[in-house]
Amino acid sequence: RKVLLTCWNTVAFQSLYARAANWEPTGTAPAVSERHVLDQWLVSATQQLILDTTESLEKFDTQRYGQALAGFVDALSNWYVRRSRRRFWTGEEGALWTLHETLEVLTRLMAPMVPFITERVWQDLFVASDPAAPKSIHLTDWPVADTSVIDPELGRHMGLTRRRVELGRGARAEAKVKTR
Repeated sequence: RKVLLTCWNTVAFQSLYARAANWEPTGTAPAVSERHVLDQWLVSATQQLILDTTESLEKFDTQRYGQALAGFVDALSNWYVRRSRRRFWTGEEGALWTLHETLEVLTRLMAPMVPFITERVWQDLFVASDPAAPKSIHLTDWPVADTSVIDPELGRHMGLTRRRVELGRGARAEAKVKTR
């Protein structure tokens, strides 16, 4: 339930800020190498998620599949979106493209586990903005990872950064120092 609510809120966030910026996914997305480092990390993590979930399902390991999706949704919402808010407020195209692309892949990856929710997201976010999109999430192909954009070094550095931030928050909480 927590994962689904977090995912739903991320979809709502994308929809809200795309509308506020009058942004639609038309034309060509900026090259990954030209995007902000957080965007590059998310693109890499998304492609790694494709590999991980595909392997899990091929081995009929639904627990690992669900854990991979849950961890990704948490990182997407509580790391990427939180760190990128100002970029969304200004309507930065790279951030909007990256989140849109990520949600499109994530929705397709989640479809086997939550078919009705992903269908709703597909209709509201993707069919509404792209008349050429398949009419149902269940008519889309399974994503294929682009391993050329997976950057293990960036993933490792981002993991260390996230861990440091978590330790800092923990120290603040222990010392009863407010974050804001």
